[in-house]
Amino acid sequence: MPTSTQSLVELLGLILIFAVVLVVCYFTTKFIAGRQVTQKRMGNFEVIETFPIAQNKYLQLIRVGNKYVVISVSKDSVTYLTEVEESEICKIQKSTVMSGKSFKEVLSGLSKNSSGTEKDIFPDGEQNNER
Repeated sequence: MPTSTQSLVELLGLILIFAVVLVVCYFTTKFIAGRQVTQKRMGNFEVIETFPIAQNKYLQLIRVGNKYVVISVSKDSVTYLTEVEESEICKIQKSTVMSGKSFKEVLSGLSKNSSGTEKDIFPDGEQNNER
């Protein structure tokens, strides 16, 4: 039967091993995420928009180089549908979070609104009162 000292050493050893595994998982995840972001920025492919049409079936508007293509994506296949001119695409402004503002800045901007109406704050500083 192990003594209490042996049990304590085994417990501390297990906690140490668990902590090492967590640290390795953390850094592995950060490394993989960094690689994916780099590949996404430097690639010629970009998913512009995804529209679900049924369970496990989607329409995707993607940019391939300088062309915009609509494809159908399902569980078992990907099908080319059509090419779309850039002038036909409605570009949506990126959200405030994507523009580099922190949550605190957005929240303080909304709290400074004294009229009591909810306003959208866009990255270029414009405000939209339509709701």
